[in-house]
Amino acid sequence: MTAAPRTAAPTALDGPIEQTVGDLAGLHHDHHAGLLSEDRAALASAHRDLGVAETAVAYHRNVLMQLSSGAHVVDGALLERMRRTLRDLAQAVADRDEKHARAAVALERVRASAPPTPAISTELTAHDLAALLSLAAGGTVREHLHTHRVSVRTTQGCLVDYIAFQRLEHHGLVARDASRDLIVGQPVTLTDAGRSTLVGFRHHAPQEPAVPARTAGAWPIPARSR
Repeated sequence: MTAAPRTAAPTALDGPIEQTVGDLAGLHHDHHAGLLSEDRAALASAHRDLGVAETAVAYHRNVLMQLSSGAHVVDGALLERMRRTLRDLAQAVADRDEKHARAAVALERVRASAPPTPAISTELTAHDLAALLSLAAGGTVREHLHTHRVSVRTTQGCLVDYIAFQRLEHHGLVARDASRDLIVGQPVTLTDAGRSTLVGFRHHAPQEPAVPARTAGAWPIPARSR
């Protein structure tokens, strides 16, 4: 299993996939770590292949543009190179279209299997959602050897309120690897329901009002009185 290539070209499904499962980089990171369900792993794999196919299309198109830029003498050799490049481009487009169709099917399967989350989201506080967001990249539940105090830390080393973590766990938004001892530390990951909740929260979060731009030559805006 490999991560998505960093050089892959953007695809037509980038936006729809992010709307369904969240950040693409997070999707491919979790795929590489083996943390995804079967449907989401299939989507990550299909999206990775689509990105590679789009990169091939872009490459052959750029070669064709370079050959037809006027920098080369028009002769039989140039025309033959252009014909070869056109054939390669047509094959790359056909491969891209097939990969696009496969990724679209995988996306629909993820959408169909996604659990409903609105009722859960309404029961969570802003503090709970902040805890869920901080655990998006994973974390660890650990019991102190001497004090027996249980704590939750993110992969970045930040503490997460244990009460908030318990609420997330109760709603099935996070899961821990209970096969490991608490003293050693139990890895924490978001469930599919947790990721869907996080995606919905990001899409419906209120946006900061835009500050109107000051036109050139306008007087400075007076500071508000405190």
